[in-house]
Parts: sequence; C-alpha cells; structure tokens
Amino acid sequence: MVITSLAASGFEWPQSAETSFSELPATRNDERSKQIYLPPKLLFLGHAVDLILARIECESRQAAKRIRRLIDEFGGNLSFSPARECQKLQVDLSLVSRQFKKLYRVTMRSYSQQIRMKAAEGILRESNHLNIDEMARIFGYSFTSAFSRCFQRNFGKRPKRYQMQHGSSLRLDTITGKNCQATILHRGLI
Repeated sequence: MVITSLAASGFEWPQSAETSFSELPATRNDERSKQIYLPPKLLFLGHAVDLILARIECESRQAAKRIRRLIDEFGGNLSFSPARECQKLQVDLSLVSRQFKKLYRVTMRSYSQQIRMKAAEGILRESNHLNIDEMARIFGYSFTSAFSRCFQRNFGKRPKRYQMQHGSSLRLDTITGKNCQATILHRGLI
C-alpha cells in the first residue's frame, strides 16, 4: 500500500539496497520546515552579549568612581554605605566592588578605612587633649575599642599614645559634641 502511493507520486526507489533514509529525496513538508526555521546566527548573538557586558562594565565603573568620590566626601565615615549607593544606582554591589578594586587596586572597605584613619591622624596631630571616645563617634564607630584597634593597625600605636607623642599644643578639649564635629568638618579633616 505504501509502495503504491509512493509509486503513484512519482517516487523512484534507489538502485542499491544499502541506501539509508538520509539519501532519500526530501518531501515537500521537509523543505517547507527548512524554509521556515532558520538557525540563530551566533555571530549576532555573541555581539549582543558583548554589547550588554560592555554596558554593564561601564555602568559599574562609573558607579565605582562615584563611590570613591562619596567616600572622599564623607571622609571614610562609616555612615556612608556603598551598598545603599549601589541600590540607588541600580547596579550590583559585587560588580562595583570588582571594578573599584580593578581601578584603584584596593577594596572599597580598605580605601574607606584608609581615608578615615588619615583624617583621624590629622586630628590627633592637631590636638593633645581631644577625647578619643568622641573621636570614635565622629568617625562612626560604636565602640572606642574598635576605632582604637583599627588605628593601631594603621599607625602601630593606640590613638591616645599617638596623640601624646605627635599632638600639638593646640587645645580643642573645650569644644565638645557637635561643635567639635562641625569644627573638624570645617577644617576639611573629615
């Protein structure tokens, strides 16, 4: 029955008996399906992916530069959060962190800590009698001991000892609280 319908359609059976189905002529349905379906062009897909990745890299690089400026503006204060800034900019924090390290060869956290400690050193050099507890709070530390350990890692001495050895005779101990912070901010130390 199949042979008669093939013969009626003008189909000729191949000469050798060892012929496979792949050598058989295609029917009209197969030709139509080949015309409708086109395999994706990998060249275009690869180019699109490259464009998307380049844009993401550019955005994360710009965000990293912005975060560095903000760290500088805030004086490395712990109240500034790179995570919140990335959320505002709608950029992934891990991508920005990688870009920051790639651009400046230091992590965001380390850079922020360096800026904070340089500002603290400047304040300690300026005053012999500034309260270390107040200073820790100014820089955003909840515990004086955390500030003190961080300072010691950077300068090899606890802040009070550093202050006694390197501080000037200028007395700022009469200024307390927010006035002290405002004075420090005004002088550009933070």
